Amino acid sequence: MGEMMLLTPNWRDWYHFRHQQACFQSGAAFEDYVSQVLTHFHDDFLNPAPSGSLGDGGCDGLAESGTIFYACYGQRPARNAERELAKKIESDFMRGIDQWDTFHIWKFVTNAPMGPESLRCITKLQQAHGPTAERPLTIRAVNKERLWTDVVGALDVEVLDTLFPGAPGIENIELSDLLPLLDALGTAGSATETGGRIPPVPPTKMEFNALPEASRLEFNAGRLLAPRIDRWYAESSDPGLYDAQGGRFRSLYKEARSITAEPAEILERLYVSVAGANFRMDGKRANAAFAVVSYFFDSCHIFEMPTIEGSVFGGEVHDASAY
Repeated sequence: MGEMMLLTPNWRDWYHFRHQQACFQSGAAFEDYVSQVLTHFHDDFLNPAPSGSLGDGGCDGLAESGTIFYACYGQRPARNAERELAKKIESDFMRGIDQWDTFHIWKFVTNAPMGPESLRCITKLQQAHGPTAERPLTIRAVNKERLWTDVVGALDVEVLDTLFPGAPGIENIELSDLLPLLDALGTAGSATETGGRIPPVPPTKMEFNALPEASRLEFNAGRLLAPRIDRWYAESSDPGLYDAQGGRFRSLYKEARSITAEPAEILERLYVSVAGANFRMDGKRANAAFAVVSYFFDSCHIFEMPTIEGSVFGGEVHDASAY
């Protein structure tokens, strides 16, 4: 089985940062980036190659059966940058409307800041091609923020990873078969299920292991998802999956306990092993982590179990790592 990757919860911030970096490029480099992005966004996007004296007809791409026309301009160092941008908008539009008769939407994509002259140029074109015009058009300027919101940020994670490989993630072969459970808990509806078996809250075990109040609240929130975890294991095609994953949790617990004796720190390491670094930045993922870890806590796979003879200060204690 190949390695599985669980993206960190701030993956969207990381991709947004990479998008911003791409938009800092000037000239043809930015224009190439836009063309690459639009190729993934539209399944029929084509950027015509310049042809002799005809050039490209002011077109940097057509999409949706030719109904959307893209013109693109990467900013270039210039003394009169604002005037150059306004002239570029007007010239690309005039060439496009003269040579292409299929489009209904005209979009000008640029990373150049739009000042008053370029804005006046856009609004003049919009008014000239309003609903009552001989050729009504939807005319839009797309800056780098709108390019992210409307296009890049709407792409699937797999596509984003193609554009920007190397997103931060957690590669943990030992936990790879826990990822589907985490995903199922994170994408399930918000309504709390009342069916299934919800293990009783074991206050003596939590007290015995000196879990802080914040951790107990997290566990109690996670326990509301216990019926979903029960059902997930019941529907699994692998009858030994629960025992196998319980064994993994025992190993993770022993490893964490060898590093620190603080219960809250041990729990945090278990959370990170399950859900990844910065998991608290994603509310659904955090709750899924609380649910999974509390589930194996209640099933006696992790932490120590108090006995009648045992106590916090002495006596026999059943070690979860011995099960």
